[in-house]
Amino acid sequence: MADITQLPVMTARDAESIGFARFNDVPTLPIEIPDGNFTISARTSDGRRITFFFGEYERGAPPSFVDIQFHDNGTTIPNANGDTSPSFDLLTIGRGGRNAYDSRRHPPDEKPSIAVILLGPS
Repeated sequence: MADITQLPVMTARDAESIGFARFNDVPTLPIEIPDGNFTISARTSDGRRITFFFGEYERGAPPSFVDIQFHDNGTTIPNANGDTSPSFDLLTIGRGGRNAYDSRRHPPDEKPSIAVILLGPS
């Protein structure tokens, strides 16, 4: 089992004070992600599920990217393995609140099934 450190839920300000990033002034659950591959699976009170896969490029190294997948939109698309993956709408927010990408404009067969965030060097 991977060695993870999960701290109790705290204020965003308290999380920031111990070295975690702050995003919105809401309760925050800080988690230390271990080296190697690791998934966080979350569920809302009404049952909607989302996963965050922290992936490594080199075995045992700190994660280099995060794959995000929403599992309960009720739509799927073919994936690279010949199976299907859940699809969902996604938008990104850039400079001045501009939507740099908005999948709601795409037909169903062009919706994303995974959002990938690259964890560049710090």
